[in-house]
This record gives sequence, structure tokens and C-alpha cells, in this order.
Amino acid sequence: MTGIRPKFEKRRKISDRARRLNQESIFVDVHNHMMFEFAIRQALGETNIFDRYYAPALQRGQINVIATTVGANSPCMCNLSDHIEFGSFEQIDMLRLEEEASDTFNICHNAGEIEDTVAAGKLAVLLAFEGARALEGRPGEESLCMLRTFYRLGLRVNCICGEGRTRFGDGMGEARADAGLTTFGVKLVEEMNRLGMLFDVTHMTDKSFFDVLEVSAKPVLVSHNGVQAVCKNINNLSDERIKAIGKNQGVVGMEMVKTEIKWNSQQTCEWVSFDDVIKHIDHIASLVGIDHVGIGLDYDNFELVHNIHRAMCPAPGSIEGYYTGIPQGDHMLDDPNTIAEADVIADYLVKHGYSDGDIKKILGANMMRLFKETLI
Repeated sequence: MTGIRPKFEKRRKISDRARRLNQESIFVDVHNHMMFEFAIRQALGETNIFDRYYAPALQRGQINVIATTVGANSPCMCNLSDHIEFGSFEQIDMLRLEEEASDTFNICHNAGEIEDTVAAGKLAVLLAFEGARALEGRPGEESLCMLRTFYRLGLRVNCICGEGRTRFGDGMGEARADAGLTTFGVKLVEEMNRLGMLFDVTHMTDKSFFDVLEVSAKPVLVSHNGVQAVCKNINNLSDERIKAIGKNQGVVGMEMVKTEIKWNSQQTCEWVSFDDVIKHIDHIASLVGIDHVGIGLDYDNFELVHNIHRAMCPAPGSIEGYYTGIPQGDHMLDDPNTIAEADVIADYLVKHGYSDGDIKKILGANMMRLFKETLI
């Protein structure tokens, strides 16, 4: 497989049952950050980037579907451009051009297209935002034309907050304000429901989070998170939020970022594996059932972009002006440590005693149900 780094070859074996479950599942990673590195490789003049680097890794990890971020609130996720809208347009354009030349992936818009793509042996890609500043439009106006424009370009998953405040609502960095959705934010949620887009409530303050669930007529997504009962990181989900997601019929994506899986482990550099993630899964299942758990790895350690927290814009260790810290060690799980190793997740779940049906739900069936209920 062209493009696989040598470290991908050094892997432990997984059980036959786990291998079968990977093969029988549509494995969804609902929060992927390959565009961090993709944009750099394009700027360096490389071609066939997806086929050379990301398709082999995803295939090796048995991942069939990714929702990859093509824009956000911060330049680091918008092709390093201070012009957030243009940086987002650029990343969508470069991915669309790759799609035209590739036979390994399709950019999909709904569950039917995803199923057809996977059945054809290709990788399915959904376009996502992690922060919605590119949708704000001109100051002083509450126009949703940018939302509809990006929707027509393929945007299907939208997280409106990062650390800070947007014109739609507040992220956790603005928790002190205790503010919820703005009137513009309410209009955004309603229009996303009408268009057929999936609302991602990750990173929101309590007020903004519960406002979205009150306004939305459709289930919502938490694309990448952990739970506070297991890891006390303030960004993790409280039991109250988990119960609200269950009532809403939403899904929580479990990630592989240490800081939200095992408290302070990025600083102590202690070993953290998917066994630690399963503690989070068990807690969610105990509160609302296994039907509300999925995978959103939030992986951002690539050959050219390692430990992104060291290089976050506008300054090292920060995003949107809020200092998030610089970890002392690798901030990804130790096992799996890359998307190419994601097939071991099924093995961890097998060893933990989950049934075949529940494992398939976690790997992707729950996310596919959510896509069918929200995406048009």
C-alpha cells in the first residue's frame, strides 16, 4: 500500500472475532483532522494526497467513513488563513479536486450515498466544521446565505463553537458569561434542521448546549468527547448532558485524545489505551444505553503535523486566544495511536465482554442511524 509509514507495519494481532466485526461493520469516525496535514502537503506541491497517505491508513484501520473538518473558528483549521471563509473554501476545493482524480473515496451527503460508497469498496467522506465563524456573514446582519452556500458545497456536519464566542453561541472558553444561543443561533439550528444537516454540540457551554436541544427538532451529535464522571476535564460531558443526549436520540463520539480520557495523563505521560475509553462508554451505557455511543477519534498526529496543541493559532498552546496548554508527551492514546490502528478498538470491546450487536453499534451502526435521521 503506497504511502503507509513504516510504523503502520508494527502492529499487534487482533482476535478473529474482532477482525470479523470490523469487516461486517460500517466503521464511522465522525471527527477526523486529516486536513491539518493535507493542506500543508498540497502547499508543498504534492498530488494524489488522499490516495497516498490517508486512504491506506484508513483502510488499514478498517475505517469506512470519516467526517473531516474543512473549516473552523481558528486559522489552524482553515488552511492557516485569517480569512476563515476563504480558507474553508480552499480546503473544500482541494478535497473536491482530489475526489475527481481518485477512485478511493467519495464526498457524501447522506446515509444512502455513504452506504453505496462503502458497498463499492470506497471510503466515504463527510465535510464538517468545528466552529461556525465562516457562516456568520457580514457584521450586523443575520443572513444564513453562508450556511446555505456551504451546504450546497457539501457541508453536512456543523459544530458552531470552539473555545470562544461566535455570533451563534458560546464555547467553553466563554463559560463565565453564562450565555446561550443567540437569536441568530436559533435561526441557524432551525435552518440546519430544514436543510438536513447534523448539529454538533461539542465544546458548547451548558446554556448553549441545552438551548440547541430545546430548539432542534432532530437528534444531535457530540462528535468527540469523554465524560466527567470518569475524567474531570471541564470539557467532558456531565451526566445531565448525557441524559439529555439520550432523550434527544443523539450520539456521542468517543475520542482518542488523552486529556479527556484520563485526567492529567498528557502531563504525566502515563500509558492510556482504549481500555480507558471503555470506562467512558460503560458510563454512558449505564445512563442512557449503548445506542448513544459511537466513535469520533479527533486524531491529529500526522507526519508533518505532530501534537497540534504545540502549534495552535494564534500562539503555541492556544486556540482562539484561549490558552489550552502544551502537553509534555504525545496527546493521543498509546493504543490505538494512529487511525491505521483503529481496528484494535473492536478487539478491546470484544475483550471487555460487549456483544457483537453492541460492538457494531459503537463502531458505526449508531452513527449511521443518526445520519439517516438528520442528513438530506
